[in-house]
Amino acid sequence: IGLEKASPESMRRGLESSHVVLASARSHYANQTVAGWLGIGQDNVLLARTHEDGSVDLADLERLARTALDSGKRIAAIVATMGTTDAFGIDDLQGVYELRARLIEDYALPYAPHVHADAVIGWAWSVFRDYDFHANTLGFRGRTVRSLAAITNRMRHLPLADSLGIDFHKTGFAPYISSMFLLRDRTELRYLVRERGTMPYLFHSGEYHPGMFSLETSRGAGGVMAALGSLLLLGQEGLRVLLGHAVEMAELLREMIGAQPELTTVNRLNCGPVTLFRAYPNGVDTFAVRERELRDAGYREQLATFNEFNRRIYRKVHAEALAGRGVAIGFTDRCDVSDAGDARVALKSYVLSPFIDASQMQAIITHVQTARAEVEREMGLEG
Repeated sequence: IGLEKASPESMRRGLESSHVVLASARSHYANQTVAGWLGIGQDNVLLARTHEDGSVDLADLERLARTALDSGKRIAAIVATMGTTDAFGIDDLQGVYELRARLIEDYALPYAPHVHADAVIGWAWSVFRDYDFHANTLGFRGRTVRSLAAITNRMRHLPLADSLGIDFHKTGFAPYISSMFLLRDRTELRYLVRERGTMPYLFHSGEYHPGMFSLETSRGAGGVMAALGSLLLLGQEGLRVLLGHAVEMAELLREMIGAQPELTTVNRLNCGPVTLFRAYPNGVDTFAVRERELRDAGYREQLATFNEFNRRIYRKVHAEALAGRGVAIGFTDRCDVSDAGDARVALKSYVLSPFIDASQMQAIITHVQTARAEVEREMGLEG
């Protein structure tokens, strides 16, 4: 749709000029995949820097946009990530919307770059938009209320986007795959509609023909019905309880991590259900180590050692979980990047199950610490 806005008739005639897509460095890799499929090219997905909380650096996004326009390129789309997969970073959608307006005015653009909100994870927190956080009738802990209010405040700008992506198989508690694409202006589907003449043996009856403007000619109803069933069963309050519980358990885990001298939370400013954390050998100052790993070029060897340290811990914990003796945690190979360009890895907890309680959060600490001590001995890092 963004390509048709930027270059009308490109669906029929093909691309005749260079286009770019703008997103944050922590946006989903699907942006590069789609750019490749569409012929835009993966190298033309321009990724702006992000802040510590995972949100896009609007100044850098604007710099990339203006550089592209100055060089004669067209902006097919600007993607705002409303809840990154790895650490639940939430972009400033209102800021992106206002940036688009400035670009249109300053460059007298004959089109409006399409603004897409990748809200596949974050959309669900919209159920708190009219929740009274002061009354807090569901009884969430104070830190949880603060986090839920922060997420809700950032999600309230979703109506500014030209389109939204929503996944019910993530924070909608429905089976995979249950997804939805929403356009603010339904008439923009005309950019994708194929002429009936190209499909002479289809669509002779009825009025609903999504096959005319989507990749599929037909589709199963399983995902749609799963999403509908989940929404009807849970309702607004049910989703509030589930999402609030997920955030509450994540907050509890971060408190537990903070009580362990050898562990530290990576996404410290996170408000969602995802916790990224790293483990270190005894004697490492976990208050100062982050800055050294990210800023000190002379610390690269230590960073590599600590990355391997955490990889081995993950493998041990994962093996125990597969054997039925432990807890399932995740792992990310690139939670952030140092000034020298070296990635930092992290252990990952992504809470969504309503059956998780404080004992499971404590079990994560116990199993990680057990594995940490074993890896410390194996790598000869004691003391």
